[in-house]
Amino acid sequence: MGNALRANTKRHWLDWLYREEFLIGASLARIGFGLIILYMYLIHYAQRYLLWSDAGLIDHETYVAASMKDHSYSLYMFSPSLAYFDLIYHLGIVVTILYLIGWKGRIISVLNFIFTISLMDRNVLISDGGDNILRLVLFYLLFANTTAYFSADAKEYWRRRPLVEHTMWYKIKAVLHNFAVLFCIVNLCIMYLASGLYQVMGEVWHNGTAVYYILQVDEYSHPFFRDLILHNDVLIVLSTYAAIIVKLAFPFLLFNRITKYLVVGGVIAFHTGIAVVMGLITFSAIMCMIDFLLITDREYLRMHNGLARLWRRVRLALLTRTRRLGRMEPVRAQRVIVFYDGWCPMCQASVRTLKKLDWFGLLRFVSFREPGVCDVYGLDPQKAEQRMHSRRVNDMVMRDGIHAFIQISKRLVPMWPISPLLCLANLLGIGQKAYDFVASRRTILPAGGCDDACYLPQARPAKQDA
Repeated sequence: MGNALRANTKRHWLDWLYREEFLIGASLARIGFGLIILYMYLIHYAQRYLLWSDAGLIDHETYVAASMKDHSYSLYMFSPSLAYFDLIYHLGIVVTILYLIGWKGRIISVLNFIFTISLMDRNVLISDGGDNILRLVLFYLLFANTTAYFSADAKEYWRRRPLVEHTMWYKIKAVLHNFAVLFCIVNLCIMYLASGLYQVMGEVWHNGTAVYYILQVDEYSHPFFRDLILHNDVLIVLSTYAAIIVKLAFPFLLFNRITKYLVVGGVIAFHTGIAVVMGLITFSAIMCMIDFLLITDREYLRMHNGLARLWRRVRLALLTRTRRLGRMEPVRAQRVIVFYDGWCPMCQASVRTLKKLDWFGLLRFVSFREPGVCDVYGLDPQKAEQRMHSRRVNDMVMRDGIHAFIQISKRLVPMWPISPLLCLANLLGIGQKAYDFVASRRTILPAGGCDDACYLPQARPAKQDA
């Protein structure tokens, strides 16, 4: 009995090791870190020479000497030329974008790590604790699969996975992935626990006044929130003790499926407060991105299914109420007949989408390809093929192209925000041109074959064998 139990336990752990877990969290973390790094590149773009080049705060000779002393290496150390600096800097932006979209994940992850660390090492005077954490997590994620979801590589990965998941190479990569994520989680626990213990040893944390003294530093406090908090002694004490409790409790509550959400929500609230009150946006964002790794794939799927069910209920309630409004006579007077091309797959897909957005039931879609439609409604088949047409039910004025699209958008609540933009594009004279450009590139597939009026090229008859 004992041997069987040990065998089952061993098999359970091996199954966990040989199957990649936390794939959704790793993919979300990749996107989050990619956005943060891209933000770092772009927000400092105008000051890039001052911050990181030979013409800035640290000249090339001083930087190289310091790098040799610390045995650190960077792509920026090989030349003081501003042209070379711009080349590496802009290549770093390109690599970050490729990392963000998840293209060639393993290779681009290595390149992104090299370019990001090179930029951080070029000027350590502007670095903070968030940079150190980002450096560490990016290294661990080199061994993780961060492109299984929400990436350019995701489709290919899931196509190939059933073919290779029983191979030794896949199992090795799965082990590396699981341990990489586990190391990120363990380091996060150690960091919070060590930070909480250091705070416990501080006198200002004991008496609940630490937040008061933090807000005295002008560089790390927003005037509005500083004045709001400093005039409330209870809020100062509560925020001081809450910071300690969340950090000390984090490692112990994280591994329980019920308390995990409580403590993860607590640290996210904690870092959101730091970002808003102290202005440490990138540091807080980095810490929140790591929290994506704390949720398992099953938990993400449960949350997704729960949100999908909630959205269906909300959508059904909205549709019920809007349909009720749509039956009112003043609203029914705004009904529109939309004439589309039933032979065009793009038009058919557009109609399906517009039907979902038609909350009030004000649109009626008719394919002008149907027999007798053009005669009944007075449509010119050639013009109807070139542009979508529409008219109000109780109005004989026919609109086409961008004018028809504007008429439709005014009756669809989700499209109200872009309706003014469509009107502006029409006034500027580019709306109809843009519509014609897209419409002229449609694919038309005759349903049931061509009749005598069809001008599409016919397939050549096959040659008879002699």
